[in-house]
Amino acid sequence: RQRQMCIRDRHRLEDLRTLATLRGGVSEGDRMRHLFWRLNFLLLSSATNSSLMYHEAATLAREVDSGWGYNSKELMTLYSKAKQYEAGEKVSFGGKDFSPLYTPRNDTLINLFEITDAEQRELRTIISKGMALERDKDRKQVARRAAGAVDRETYLDDVKQAAEAKQEQAQALRAQGLSVRAIAEQMGVSVGSVSGYIKAENKSVQSCVRITNGEALAQGR
Repeated sequence: RQRQMCIRDRHRLEDLRTLATLRGGVSEGDRMRHLFWRLNFLLLSSATNSSLMYHEAATLAREVDSGWGYNSKELMTLYSKAKQYEAGEKVSFGGKDFSPLYTPRNDTLINLFEITDAEQRELRTIISKGMALERDKDRKQVARRAAGAVDRETYLDDVKQAAEAKQEQAQALRAQGLSVRAIAEQMGVSVGSVSGYIKAENKSVQSCVRITNGEALAQGR
């Protein structure tokens, strides 16, 4: 589980980078917010530690804005929490123990950074519950198709096309003068099925005659 959490936090860091790219950069008012959360997720992912935190902060600050002279004192609280995290300390709240570093829910991050639905579609981890369900549904559908399963609409369409193909084959053989029984043997189906295919053709012809006659009568009037 710890490994999964580290991977998730790494992905959250990448999502914030992607968000900045989608927006064409980070605005002045959002620079410290981006730096703080990127550094927090970097620490949670175990990709760095408190002894290297300020070095990583300088690198991330240049990533946010190459000309930004950030105030390192604003990261002192995060540094203290990183030390507690490395010492194995926990923060108790509501009868549960949590990491001293910040582990917000996705909805909190979405609101904090005002991430739109369109932007979420480009992100990997920071997405709403609704979008997570949508992605899960899509993944399952892809898995079913890969396993040979199809949705009902596709299945019914395939059945219809197969039936029409057999109907056309039976009608073509009948036009060649073959008997119903001979057609059934050649196609590997029952005599009743062949009769149904041929009757379908007769019904189609009768329908066309009625429509043509009706149009003729209408024009005659």
